[in-house]
Amino acid sequence: MSDDARTLRRPVSAAQLGIWVAQQLQPDSPLYNCGGYYEIDGPVDLDVLAEAVRRGVEETEALRSHFVEDTGAGDARADGRGDGLGDGGTRLWQVVTPAEERPLRVVDLRDAPDPEAEAQRWMAKDMARTFDLGRGPLSAQTLIRLADDRSFYVHRYHHAVLDGFGHSVYTARVAALYTALAAGQEPSASPFATLDRVVADEASYPDSRRRRQDRAYWLDLFTDLPDPISLADRSAASTHSSLRLVRTLPSELAARLASLAAQSGVPWPALAIAATAACYHRMTGRTDFTFALPLAGRTGRTGLTTPSAMVNVLPIRVTPDPDRSFAELAADVARSLADVLRHQRFRGEDLVRELGLSGGRQARLGPTVNVMAFAGEPVFGDSPATVHPLSTGPVNDLKVNFYGSATSRGGIRLELDADPALYREDELTAHQDRLVRVLEQIADDPAAPVGGVDVFVAGERERVLVGWNGASREVRGVSLPVLFAEQVERTPDAVAVVADARSLTYRELDAWSNRVARWLIARGWARSRSWGWCCRGRWSWWWRCWGW
Repeated sequence: MSDDARTLRRPVSAAQLGIWVAQQLQPDSPLYNCGGYYEIDGPVDLDVLAEAVRRGVEETEALRSHFVEDTGAGDARADGRGDGLGDGGTRLWQVVTPAEERPLRVVDLRDAPDPEAEAQRWMAKDMARTFDLGRGPLSAQTLIRLADDRSFYVHRYHHAVLDGFGHSVYTARVAALYTALAAGQEPSASPFATLDRVVADEASYPDSRRRRQDRAYWLDLFTDLPDPISLADRSAASTHSSLRLVRTLPSELAARLASLAAQSGVPWPALAIAATAACYHRMTGRTDFTFALPLAGRTGRTGLTTPSAMVNVLPIRVTPDPDRSFAELAADVARSLADVLRHQRFRGEDLVRELGLSGGRQARLGPTVNVMAFAGEPVFGDSPATVHPLSTGPVNDLKVNFYGSATSRGGIRLELDADPALYREDELTAHQDRLVRVLEQIADDPAAPVGGVDVFVAGERERVLVGWNGASREVRGVSLPVLFAEQVERTPDAVAVVADARSLTYRELDAWSNRVARWLIARGWARSRSWGWCCRGRWSWWWRCWGW
């Protein structure tokens, strides 16, 4: 059979269409590159791994696809059910082609002076390479050999063909293929479905009663969408890059958090989101805000067992009360998270449109909090592997990522991805330190009030309480009216007040306030009496208050 005969056209998911459109706005940007590497401790048989990857790609239509636009008519090989997505007469399709003969590349750094440093440089350069969505392949897999018994299995892919959940499903299959082949056994049959079946599960949703129920839930929840929250003290256009810090939580802390989750009945993802909310509350004082929450976007068996791109991003609303305990906040978040998961098929981009919001979806929904407890750590034969994410796609403001669990081989890793236009590295380090401090405190005493959580990091308390307040300055023993009168004399025509798009000079403020004072005196004002003002806008408030 010729390659042309084996070429298939499949419909795309809503997630794929959204990512494809976003990439067209920046066609030369690696913004939507995703991937990571698996650190394999132990020997790897190169030929067996190459065959496992070849079979894995052959089984995974997503890794053999690229995208085309057409009118959606006249393709005899378009045997996928449903239709491509798009506007008007134009449709977007994914075209599935035969697998490469040997899709695994090998880079040998065993003789390098510092193999790991060289591997990190190689991976950073590799992640910056752009894909051509119209040609493919949209995936690149490499084994980097650092030593005879240590390797990095690297996978870079475009977000339009795989998301994080799909990547974990694919890697688990490659590990299973490798393990069977290394043992001289024939692997089990592929559990993956074709992409048309994956998209078919989604095709019935837009006109369904379930979507109407989901839509009603989201619109009712956000009749009053709170303003976006941020820890940044500056604004700037996105640099379309990221600043990343990764830290593994101490194993003792991870164990205490796991114990807290078990004892409280609150799942680890809800605890992580609640801890992040407590940190944001203490840093900003806000008691009502949202986080952008990446979701698998899958509810059926086909989607859950087949590598694909179905990810959805929806907001989770958190309302930390400083007088309530962290345990109560975590329970609230757990209930909210259950509701979000129940209604996760409603597309985030549709919600943004329904709410009449402008700008980027995640930017409007708040910082991203992503708890990837599904990120399993496969075993290749007898060699265990630890996952290390390299990129999860675009960063809007800040991403707070939690990987793994207390029982994972790599423990719990806390990763912060920030837009470098908004955060410096020292600021990001401080925010990471703060979040770890919050996790430590809630593990120690979940019954403590949220308002008592300490977010000071090393040196900050002394700087605020001593450094900023240590210097004394002589102050004249005169009243504020005297100081104001002196300022009127010094700069009578300088602007003193700006309110409601109007301004007052010191001379005008003095004249207006004197009129108020004389009016009060004429009506028997005395310090022992109480008075009240009804002011229309901030403009009149200033001179009436000062005259009083």
